[in-house]
Amino acid sequence: FFFFFRHQFTTMRLHLLSSILIMLSPARCTSFLVRGSCRQRSRYIATQSSVTDIMMEDAIRETQTLVGHYGASTTTGPTIWTSREDAKSFVRENVDALLFDCDGVLYRGKDKSPHASEVLKALLKNGKQVFFVTNNAAANRQQLQAKLSDMMDCPQLTVEQMIGSTYACSRYLKDNLSVESRVHVIGSEGLCQEISESGFVVSGGPCEDDPAGMSRDELADYDFPDYPVDAVCVGLDTMFTYRKLAIANVLLQRNPHAILVSTNQDAFDLVGGDARHLPGNGCLVKALEHGSRRTAINVGKPSSILAEMIIREHNLDPARTMFVGDRLDTDIRFGKENGMISVLVMSGVTTADTMIALGEDGNEEEPIPQIIMPFMGMLA
Repeated sequence: FFFFFRHQFTTMRLHLLSSILIMLSPARCTSFLVRGSCRQRSRYIATQSSVTDIMMEDAIRETQTLVGHYGASTTTGPTIWTSREDAKSFVRENVDALLFDCDGVLYRGKDKSPHASEVLKALLKNGKQVFFVTNNAAANRQQLQAKLSDMMDCPQLTVEQMIGSTYACSRYLKDNLSVESRVHVIGSEGLCQEISESGFVVSGGPCEDDPAGMSRDELADYDFPDYPVDAVCVGLDTMFTYRKLAIANVLLQRNPHAILVSTNQDAFDLVGGDARHLPGNGCLVKALEHGSRRTAINVGKPSSILAEMIIREHNLDPARTMFVGDRLDTDIRFGKENGMISVLVMSGVTTADTMIALGEDGNEEEPIPQIIMPFMGMLA
């Protein structure tokens, strides 16, 4: 598989990439880069201001920076796809299944990534297996399928293609606990539903009417109606409180054999056109780990638990499976550590500065991808 490993960019010119990106969106681009210098900065004809436009602009700029960096470097670097045809032909000849992260790849917030809908429709039409692997624990599989079908204008998407961390969590519990075991949840209604539908007795979850705090005296007098529990599961809870932390902490204290499971341990997500950091589920998990002196089992990316489940359930060949993501610490690490073709898009969390600072090889937490492209719209 030498053709998807890294190669050297000693003769690459910046105008190659810009010319192709203009081809991707000809109505919006009015100029391009020539011989590595900018005669007139690529810009968009202002039809409307949207996050999609900003994502495209940022992705092009970030990718151009990386082409310049790897082209000027004497070291090897990841392959950077400079044409849509390069991406399409590679997928056509070497890939049977594609796994997509969602936020930062398919969309950001409520706005689609450039050409995301066209790519999904083309891949499905060409007989490729397509799955959506997200660490977002806000929705169950049915809710995720409804969201993506509507947002991507792709009604042919099925529940079986949705591999959210809520599903991964319920599957892990099913493999390790008996039916009707008691599971306490910090997280969304979607996570509670997914676990309940797998045959478990669920407590906790959204509790908007409960007070946020818990005093020493109140904790001392609390009767713990949910005790005993066999597992505590932590997914992103935007209504997370000190009270929820205290209750979960004591539940784990009272049963040293209870499983502590996290749907994911993402540090943050991006929101808005200016890419603001929204604290992720990892912040909640770390709080409970610290208080309980326990280490959570992570069933989301980059966990091998999740990879093995996907490969087993869908009979995939990892060497012919492509993972497309925007984060090095979850997506790219997940792909590389589990034998898949790893592709980084520059439309989400990872920046060119981050890539350059990591050097040629990256590190264990943030490995360098095999392939880089501006956004998933390059794939079809």
